[in-house]
Amino acid sequence: MKKTNLRNIREKLQFLLLLAALVSGCSLTIGTTSTTSVKSSGETIHIVMKGENLFRISKYYYDLESTIEIHKGIERIKKANGMEHEQLSVGQRISIPGTDKKQPRFALTPPVAPDGETPGQAAPPDSRQEEPPAADPLPPVMDPVPIVKDKMFLWPAKGRIICNFGELGNQGIDIAVSSASEVVASDSGKVIFAGTTAKHQETVILEHQNDIYTVYGHDMEILVKQGDTIGKGNNIGKVKSGTHRIRYLHFEIRIGTVPVNPLIYLPEQEKNGR
Repeated sequence: MKKTNLRNIREKLQFLLLLAALVSGCSLTIGTTSTTSVKSSGETIHIVMKGENLFRISKYYYDLESTIEIHKGIERIKKANGMEHEQLSVGQRISIPGTDKKQPRFALTPPVAPDGETPGQAAPPDSRQEEPPAADPLPPVMDPVPIVKDKMFLWPAKGRIICNFGELGNQGIDIAVSSASEVVASDSGKVIFAGTTAKHQETVILEHQNDIYTVYGHDMEILVKQGDTIGKGNNIGKVKSGTHRIRYLHFEIRIGTVPVNPLIYLPEQEKNGR
């Protein structure tokens, strides 16, 4: 009974935090009061090695375990480097603010099984030998790389992207859609909010497994109610009719209350609305 009550309290707090961000229209940003374990005001230059991503880089340099805090670290690194996306290229030099930690000789990639180990990467200049980290304690599904491989979301509507993640402070993507077209659930889940918010007008929030949420908003007639259980691909709304202006759907994927780029998790072949 105690475990059930604690879980209900956690879910309620998580929902209230997510809803508050949408209603207020405020972006979730990284501040100096973050709980990340950054103990230095220094800076390190990291040379990107094969297979690395910002998730692992943030986790290593800031000594983080919480997925939400790791994503806050990602945003901090992106801001320091003027990055609008999370794509990296081998040999790219990026600044890691707030740490004196040196780059290790090994690549910061997800752990692999002993029989699937790959050869070590060459050390970048002036790097210091360090012991490989212990096995990753995070559930694999919470790491962006396994989610891409094992968990694919559906596009909520057909159309072309008119505003990408990070553009003009966008915490999701905006998709130009046709009047009366369907809006579907990107994954199975539970409706934890169906109503109007100041930020996105008509809004539906679905809660999925592993503390993942999807947000659907703007120019939408809502066809579900709070508490409904929705299957993947099920209809949750309909784009409003009318031709006086461009209709668009706002879509977000969040890990906890932290928004991530939906294009990482959506099918590649549909990025242009095909």
